[in-house]
Amino acid sequence: MKYATFGAITAVMASALPATAQDLTEITVLTPLPRHTAWYPLIVGEALGYFAEEGVSVTLVDGGDLPATAFLENGQVDMASLDPSEVVIASVRGFDFDVVYEVMHGAVEGIFVLEDNPATSLSDLGGTTIGIVGESDRGLLLAALGHAGLSEDDVTIAVLGESAPLLANSLSTGQVSGLVGAISDFVAITSQGITTKNLLPPEMSESPANNFAVRADAVGGDRDEVIQGFLRAWAKSGYAGLVDLDATRAMAMEADPENWINEELGTIFLTAAQDLHRPDGEVFGDLRTDIWTGVIAEMAAVGMIDEPIDPSEVLNRAYIDGANDFDGAEIEAEVAEWKAANM
Repeated sequence: MKYATFGAITAVMASALPATAQDLTEITVLTPLPRHTAWYPLIVGEALGYFAEEGVSVTLVDGGDLPATAFLENGQVDMASLDPSEVVIASVRGFDFDVVYEVMHGAVEGIFVLEDNPATSLSDLGGTTIGIVGESDRGLLLAALGHAGLSEDDVTIAVLGESAPLLANSLSTGQVSGLVGAISDFVAITSQGITTKNLLPPEMSESPANNFAVRADAVGGDRDEVIQGFLRAWAKSGYAGLVDLDATRAMAMEADPENWINEELGTIFLTAAQDLHRPDGEVFGDLRTDIWTGVIAEMAAVGMIDEPIDPSEVLNRAYIDGANDFDGAEIEAEVAEWKAANM
């Protein structure tokens, strides 16, 4: 894949004049996780120096129990990772946020059943008990049931908690027919020797997750170059992280050792994360208006908002072209160079 050459020119200039810590401008980003395998573009970008090349140092902010949108509203962060529902509901309530980059081009949750379960779609689970890891998973299940022509009355919902042995046992013994959870829960089940398949309705599997959003008044503002530099480094890192699994795994193992106690499970986690960060086409961070239109319509259908809004109210492509302004072949060479020097 060949992108425009501006990224190559930037990289050459950066190598000729390496940035020092004093030269870097801090950007604060609220994310649901720290430097974590699921967010490998940050790990890869720091290992390969892409953020520094853009003159940016990344400070992650943990939102804790506060709404992520509050951090943007109050100007406490430059950028926040938000799900579509958070963005749309904020817009309906009068907060002017722009999604400028889709971080993950697929749902981070799934509805997992045993691999040998004869069910081929969620509609086959009518009349059974379906487990959810926590109450935050209930909304996803209800929406998925609607897609399958079922309602909450057609199943029994059991809250199971996060214990890997309990989740695995509940599935394997038939106490629940399926389990609603995130990638981390899928890995937890796998760690117990349980093999599953995902029955999340296909139309929901493409829902964007963890989108980078900024205050609308930041676009074109005095932090514009910092935001653009961060997003270009992130896109380059997303590309680099897909080039060589062994290299990406080595970078992740160094930065996020907690998720690599079991290397096999760590690899499963990483490859699942790669699938989420891989764009549908060639454009990293692409804002897929048709997908957002469907998500917004669904939110209105289930009563989360009174009526659909136009996706253009929350999507802003101001930085997408600049984020993808790099040379893929050059990145591939840099990954190979890093691997030769570090592995």
